[in-house]
Amino acid sequence: MGTAVLERAPGPDAAAVPRLARAPELAPEAESFGHDQALDAMLYAARRMGIVATDRQIATLLSVAERHLRVPATATAKDSFPHGTMRGYRRHRRRRETACEDCRRACRLASAERRKRNRVERKKKPCGTEAAYHRHLRAWEEPCEPCRTAHRAYVREYRARRERAVAA
Repeated sequence: MGTAVLERAPGPDAAAVPRLARAPELAPEAESFGHDQALDAMLYAARRMGIVATDRQIATLLSVAERHLRVPATATAKDSFPHGTMRGYRRHRRRRETACEDCRRACRLASAERRKRNRVERKKKPCGTEAAYHRHLRAWEEPCEPCRTAHRAYVREYRARRERAVAA
């Protein structure tokens, strides 16, 4: 991937105005598709606007710009990872690129499978208990007679406990 560096213009005012320039290529061309064009455009715009900034400001600008420029997934020669798998999805994420549709689908399916695997199947309380009474209500059903009887007994016991606590 190409990088940009500061270059001082030759002449007496060289120390006053730093100029942005492209560094020599250090990486293979296959990695830098699109990235080099974007970096060149940014450097050209900075030169045209006559940006006068400190070395530190320009270096920060360049590092932020390069960090956010992403290499398209279809443009690299190293694009031989398995699409449509969790491994492929993780590779997309590691490269800070948008995952392809196949990899997103694989991630959704793997997540659903993991949730299904981790789900704990609880035993339902039988009818004739307070829990079953509330289960009927949550399902918008009319509680059966054993559940109503259990709920009445629970409410009677609850009121008796509360009256004893107030009296004490």
